[in-house]
Amino acid sequence: MATLALPVMVIGAIVGVALYPASDLIVLAFALPGGILLGRALPARFRPFFVFLVALSVLDVVQVALTSGPPPGQPSASSGLNPHLIWVNFRIGLPAGHFNIGFVDLLLIAAMSEHFRRRDRRFWIAVLAGVIGIALAELSAAALGGSQNSVLGMLTQALIPFLTVGWLVADFLARRQSIPGGPRERRPSFSDEPGAKR
Repeated sequence: MATLALPVMVIGAIVGVALYPASDLIVLAFALPGGILLGRALPARFRPFFVFLVALSVLDVVQVALTSGPPPGQPSASSGLNPHLIWVNFRIGLPAGHFNIGFVDLLLIAAMSEHFRRRDRRFWIAVLAGVIGIALAELSAAALGGSQNSVLGMLTQALIPFLTVGWLVADFLARRQSIPGGPRERRPSFSDEPGAKR
C-alpha cells in the first residue's frame, strides 16, 4: 500500500492537484504501513530506537531552522488550501482552521507504535507516545509560539523532539508494566513451579 501511495503523493505535490480530503487518505495510506515497516526494520530494543529518534530530532530542528513556518499542527487562519502541501500533510478540519501533521511525523508515530507492539506491550502504551508528543508540541506552541526569543519559537515548530519525549515516557511506563509483581505481571507462586502439587 505504501509503495502505491508514495508516487501518488509525489505527483500530487508536484502538479498541485487539489483533491482534499482525498489527499488525506493517500497520506495515511503511505504513512501508516510505511511506519509499520520502519518499526519492523529497526531492532525492538531501547538503545537503537532511541539513537534513531535523537538523530531524527536533530534533523527536524535543522530543517525547521532552514525553513521557518507556522508551528506543526497550528490552525491556519486562511481557509485556502495549498494544492501542493496537502499531499505531504494530514489535515484535520477545525472551527478555527486546520490541524496539520506531516507525513513523516505520522510515519514515525506508526513506527513507535509498532516498536512497542513487537516488545509485547499493551495497546495504550503503543498509542501513548504519539499522544504525549503531539500534546507537548501543542502546549509548547501555545506557550512559546509568540515568544520574542527566535530560538524558542523555532523549537516549538519541530515535532519529532516532542515525539521522542513521548516515546521515552511510554517506554518508562512500559518498563513499569513489565516489573514482576507490577500491574501487568504477578509474582510467581510455589504452585507455578513445574510439577507442583495443587
